[in-house]
Order: sequence, then C-alpha cells, then structure tokens
Amino acid sequence: MNLNRLAVFLTVLCAGLSLHAQSQGGVSDAWTLETVNANARRVADWMTAHPKRHSQLDWTYGAFYAGIAALGLSDPALPYLDQIRDLGRKSAWKPLTRTYHADDHCIGQSWLEVAAFDNNPTYAEGLKLTYDYILAFPHTGPLDFTKKDNQKRWSWCDALFMSPTVLVKMYGLTGDARYLDFMDREYKATTDYLYSKDDHFFFRDSRYFDKQTKNGRHVYWCRGNGWVFGSLPIILRDLPADRPSRAFYLALYKEMAASIKKAQHADGAWRPSLRDLDDPDMQEMSGTSFFTYGLLWGINNGVLDRADYLPCVQKAWKAICRNINSEGRLGWVQPIGARPVASYPADDHEVYAVGAYLCAAMELRKLIVADAHPARKTVEIANPLAVYRSAETVTLDWARLGMQAAKVRVFDVRNSAVLPHQLFDSDGDGAPDQLLFKTYALARQSRAFWVLESDTLPAAPAEATCFNRHVPERMDDAAWENDRMAFRLYGPKVSEPAPAGEGLVSSGIDVWCKKTRRPVINDWYASGKYHDDRGEGLDYYKVGPGRGCGGLGIFNGGTWHASGNWVTHKTLATGPVRTVFELTYAPWACGEGVSVRETRRVSLDAGSHFTRIESRLSVTGSAALQAGPGLDISAGRQHNG
Repeated sequence: MNLNRLAVFLTVLCAGLSLHAQSQGGVSDAWTLETVNANARRVADWMTAHPKRHSQLDWTYGAFYAGIAALGLSDPALPYLDQIRDLGRKSAWKPLTRTYHADDHCIGQSWLEVAAFDNNPTYAEGLKLTYDYILAFPHTGPLDFTKKDNQKRWSWCDALFMSPTVLVKMYGLTGDARYLDFMDREYKATTDYLYSKDDHFFFRDSRYFDKQTKNGRHVYWCRGNGWVFGSLPIILRDLPADRPSRAFYLALYKEMAASIKKAQHADGAWRPSLRDLDDPDMQEMSGTSFFTYGLLWGINNGVLDRADYLPCVQKAWKAICRNINSEGRLGWVQPIGARPVASYPADDHEVYAVGAYLCAAMELRKLIVADAHPARKTVEIANPLAVYRSAETVTLDWARLGMQAAKVRVFDVRNSAVLPHQLFDSDGDGAPDQLLFKTYALARQSRAFWVLESDTLPAAPAEATCFNRHVPERMDDAAWENDRMAFRLYGPKVSEPAPAGEGLVSSGIDVWCKKTRRPVINDWYASGKYHDDRGEGLDYYKVGPGRGCGGLGIFNGGTWHASGNWVTHKTLATGPVRTVFELTYAPWACGEGVSVRETRRVSLDAGSHFTRIESRLSVTGSAALQAGPGLDISAGRQHNG
C-alpha cells in the first residue's frame, strides 16, 4: 500500500428494518430523522436559552459542548458549531487554570472537534500547553481520594470522560503518541483501582469502597458510570486500529455494557444507584442518556449484538423522550454531586445531561439512516500516517456505484452528516465518471462513509465556495477560489495599452489571501478595493511581469522565456468539491527558433491551499528545453507593505 495515499475500500452493508415508536408523554419518540433532529435542536436550544451559572469552561459545560459539537457536525450549516467557536474566542482558547485537574480539560473535547473540522490548530494551542506540562511533570501521587493532591490524577471515575477523550483527540491532531501513552497508563491505573471485576461497574472514588445502600449492596453511581461508559466510544472511535491498548478499552466496554443492560429498570430509565434500584427509586436522565449513547454506538459498530441490545435502547429512548417537555427541557437530572441521592424533582435539569442526550441522538441518526438504506455502500478510508490530514478529496468510480445522480447521498458515519459531493467528468467525454467528496482524517485514523440512494434524506447544501469564472469586467481575469485561498491569471484585455487595458503582459499567478471561509471574488471585484484589507483579507501580491506564485517558465540555453496572457478560457467544473478550468496560451518564442504553445488545466479542491496545474506543451523547433514553475518572494512584490 502506498503510505502517502488514503486507502479506499468499497463494501456493501445490509441492515434490519427501521423502528418506530410513540411515547406516552413528553415529546415524540418516533425513530425518524425528522423527529430526532427536531427534538435534538429543541433540547439544545432550550438549554442554550436557559444557561446555568457554572463557568462555561468547566466540566459541566464540557459535556454540554461535547453534545453541541456532535449536533453541529451533523449539519454544519446550523449555528451550533458557532457556539463553540464563540466560546473559544472569548476565552482565547485557554482552559481553566487547574493544570492537572481533569474537570478543567473537558471543554477540550468540543474545541478539538471543531479544530479538526475547521483545520485551525490555534484552537488546540492552550490545551497543548496544559498537556505538554503534564507530560513533562506527571503527578505520581496516590489515587486515594482522601489523600492530598489526589485529583491531580484521575482519582474519581467521572474523570475518565473529562480528560482521556481530549487526549485521544490531541493525538489525532498532532500525531504525538505521548498523549496516547499517558492516556493508556492513567486510564488503566484508574480502572485497576476503582473498577469492580465482579460487578463490572466503577466506584465513584475510594471513599465508596465500603459504603452500602440501605439494602446492603455496593454503591455504584449511575452518572459516574455513565461518564465512564460515554468515554469509551469516543476513545475507540479515533484510536488507531492497531493500537495494542484497543483490546483493553473494548473489553471494558463489553463488560460494562452487559452490566448496564441488567441494571436497567423496567420503565427504561436507570436509577441513581445501579445495584440497588430502590435506593432511590427515581429516574436519572444524565446517566440514562450516556448509557443510551454508548449502547447505540456498540450496536452501530457491530460490537454489541443488535437483537440482544436494541430492545434495551428502545426502552431507554422512550424514557428519555417522556422526560423532555414541549419546550425542550430534559428533566429528572440529578444535580451536581458524587453519589446517588433522592433530593431532586422531575423538573431538575443540567447541561451535562443535555450533552449526553445530544450524543445519543446523533448516534441514533446513524442507526435510522442505516436501517432506511440497506443497499448502501460503505467507503472506508485509512490514514496510515501519524499526521492530521485536513483536506482530502475521496474519488470513487461513478459507474461502479451504479446509482441515480438525483438520489445519491454521501453520509459521514463518524459525524452523522450528509456531505456535499460532486459528479465529475475527468476524461472530458461529457459524462461524469467520478464521484468526489471532501473529508479530513486524524492521525492514523480510519473513517467510514456511506454512499446511498435516498428520496427522503435531504441533500447537503452545496455552497459555492469552490468555483472559477472569467471576469470580463476586470479586463479578462481568470479567477478561482475555494474556502481557503483565491487566485487569478491575467487575460488578453489587460495586455492592451491603456485606457482599454493596462499594457501588462504576464502569465504570473496572483494570490489573494483570505481571512474568511466564504467566497470573496465577486464582492472584491465589485468593490474594486481588493488591495486593502477590510477584514476579509486582500491581494497583497504585485505580480507584474514576474512569475508570481507558480507561473511557468521555459529555459533554453540558460535564458528563461515566459508566455504572454492567456487567450482562451473554458470552465470544466465548478464545485462544490473541485473547480477546474482550462486556458490556452498563444505560441511564444523561446530562442534558437523554438516556440512553445501551452494548454493549462487548473484545478482546486475545497479545503486545499494548493492549486494543481497541469501544463501540456507543444514545441516547434529543436532544442533541449527545461520547464518549471517560478515563485517571486521579493519584498518589492507586496502591496501595502
């Protein structure tokens, strides 16, 4: 296998029948995308509109924003990812100040998810400083909760959701295996200390080893175990497939899943105390939501037997939906604490329960899509490098897929999202032969995508952020851009003497640097002010007759020769994944009676900083020629300093 390319594999999956249910109270529990999406947004919006007084950087909101990230990634056109970006900007992407305390790491889950999606590593810089300090000076004290500084390690079971989930994402962005080594070592230490090998639950911390319920049973706290169980899908999802510790996390997940299933109450909800459902006999929705999320992940990934565990999930989903009121408030949530209590009413709510519910809802989306499309085809990509790959275009054989163009959808399984795609005619015969879509891959990560036909699954909005056009209103420029960069090449009109043109003869490439992901070409040309930065970037490059950024030069006998302006322009494709156009250049003299004619194909993919240029040269005459791109880096080529 070529390690510098993504490996792509096609398989066909089949799934069972879709499931539908109706709740007896609260909101509808119908297993349809419309209902699940509407309820998730209702719950997220209500909680956002009724914030708690906690710091939005603490652990409670860390779990909330983990759910908001899951919801936002499922449809990036919605405003939810902006909530995370706004919080990050307001806090300068710096976590709270307790360097070692897992509670203060939890917000990093959402920040690193958005960092990967946005391809913006600045979101991770504050967290990296924190973790690099911990790695350099690890705390080695006891996990005994009664000892000083015990919380500088993961001495309470909830911590396994707070920090390890961030570490696995840190590895994904950096490829630095030290983060995984630390995570494995400390996660195993906490498990060895707090996990009951008999009951397959975690004690909340060492203070509960000898405590008992009123009926003489061990105290295993529902929410604490919910946080542990919720951490395992997040870790397993992005952990490299060949990582030796994967077997440890998977075995722990399966053991806990079996015990969680047995501890479920007949009404579908879990009680605050997992081994004594009578102490107290009250529903607890934060633990219930985390358990539901974790079990759904296992079913979706073939880790749990569907026939055995799906009834458990169905009952749990009914219980959750019964406790969401018409406004979107999720009730029956135990307040902040460390043990099972009976001191909360039905309308008690908390941000962490909403985060867990949103994670479960987005996992349910995957099950619904899978069941509705049993003939879907699965595309698996594998990144064999310990490098975060921010913008990869996946290319599939359109004829092999055998689907109808109007019905085809590409579904990102990890993010539960329908992706923009493009049918592309690569050979120019007038018919599409490739299906393209864009994604990203974390370090040594495997990703799955479903390609399917659907009459009901809405298509992804195809934003016009990857396109090209001829610009006759600006003397025949050929301009192209994506969500990262913009460029132009000069056409025939600009070579004419003033006032009709500028008298500029040049095939150099001009670069427009953007500070925004939205299209700018049309607006900047309309304003005519693109040499000034008005908050979105600018054209700061004076190309003139030089090569600019990548213009072609022909070398003959130690002298270089450049073409004039392009003479014809033809758009071949214009987004949303790839834009392609073709230019021709009239023959130009290259010395010794030699002339060269160029046909240039220019393509740019969404998310990429680099344009691909293919030049086909026709040479008249006989000489040993060399050709190559040029790059002008002189200070005199800068606009406005």
